[in-house]
Amino acid sequence: MKIIFDEITLRDAILSDVEDEIRWTNEETDWFHVEAPWMTLEPVDANELRSEMNKIISDMSEDGIRWRFEIEVEGRHIGNVSSYYLNHQFEHVSWDLIDEKKNAPQNHLIRAIGIEICEMEYWGRGLGTKVLTAFMNYYKHLGETHFLLETWSGHKRMLNCAKKLGFQEVKRTKGTLTIDGKGFDELILEKRF
Repeated sequence: MKIIFDEITLRDAILSDVEDEIRWTNEETDWFHVEAPWMTLEPVDANELRSEMNKIISDMSEDGIRWRFEIEVEGRHIGNVSSYYLNHQFEHVSWDLIDEKKNAPQNHLIRAIGIEICEMEYWGRGLGTKVLTAFMNYYKHLGETHFLLETWSGHKRMLNCAKKLGFQEVKRTKGTLTIDGKGFDELILEKRF
């Protein structure tokens, strides 16, 4: 599946994407330390990841609902956009408990979306706004109209992107993250169409 929106393409994964994933996880990790500086990025075993990705790609059906797309700009793979579910108390819901055929939103689950632009030279160009717009449009065509974003108070680029898209803060957990000795808040933002 492929979605073209403005200057970005959202597409299914292809095998060559695995090499980028390995590089972004094992070598060029600066993007991660900006996105989630309180977390540790564990290195991946290249052969295991290749095997897992090969299985995911071969098992993908053309008409299946996508939870993730790879982001391509100017013919270059630069990251991914993905989704998961939170309940109305904003708690994560295990994929094992979800039957998307029964329409998760009607089961009181809300789709949360996230983006990783790992090629940092593409930051600051407004691509995140375009990617998230295209991603939400994909789900809107499937009947979903309620979206959440999880981020932190120090992630100014994500907060600016969310504001441009019309997201509003619905939950703030004060001082739960400590980065370089300074406290930051966990945030959940919401958009309804």
